[in-house]
Amino acid sequence: MKYIVSLIMQIVLMVSMFAQIQGKIVYEDKMDVHRRLPPDRAEMKDMIPQFRTAKFELYYTEEASKYKERKQEEEEITGTQGNAQFRMRMNAPHREVYKNLTEDKMVDEREFMTKMFLIKGKAAPFAWKIADGQKKIMDYACMQATYQDSTHSYVVWFTPQIPVSNGPDEYGGLPGMIMQVDINGGERTITAIEVVDEAVDAELLQEPTKGKEVTQEEFREIMREKMKEMEATHGGGPQMIIRQN
Repeated sequence: MKYIVSLIMQIVLMVSMFAQIQGKIVYEDKMDVHRRLPPDRAEMKDMIPQFRTAKFELYYTEEASKYKERKQEEEEITGTQGNAQFRMRMNAPHREVYKNLTEDKMVDEREFMTKMFLIKGKAAPFAWKIADGQKKIMDYACMQATYQDSTHSYVVWFTPQIPVSNGPDEYGGLPGMIMQVDINGGERTITAIEVVDEAVDAELLQEPTKGKEVTQEEFREIMREKMKEMEATHGGGPQMIIRQN
């Protein structure tokens, strides 16, 4: 396996010497909402669609990248709960993930509970294990890598044909671009659906600046506290609380 990784790195280096490595990749982020509902809200499976999808764009060069959601129409869901009718508006919160690969820096500009946060730190440390799996995503030959922590299992597919150690959202750190992420066996998948080789305007790669600056651990604690508050106060209404990573 060490020989394979070494060979991949050599290929990546050779390609990067002769290619202009920049462009845009469009990803489809698909979440199984039913699997993320708390156990005491299982009855809501009959009221809401099982899957929610969104499209994101990754603008990248060898040095930096910006990952952000495409503008989408607000989704409205109507239904009944007992004898009562309800209406819910579902609108994805704002999210931009900036990475500086040269400085091993990541800035995540994120909206949570109507407030903006600026999460700063290093790129997420995934201790990937390269596996034997291979498959094609679009026209790109991809290799498999896996990672497991205390609560999540990750299977990703990366391609040395795009020789940048990067990927969607917070993911990266492999000898090639990550084209697909599968979390917990389909609970959430992020899949490349379009690749465009084009020059990237420097304006698209500006570091985000909006929101309260926090560390990743501070933001996780804020999320935990807010979710506890919601679970304690939502009562029996039709509110939807979805677990987050």
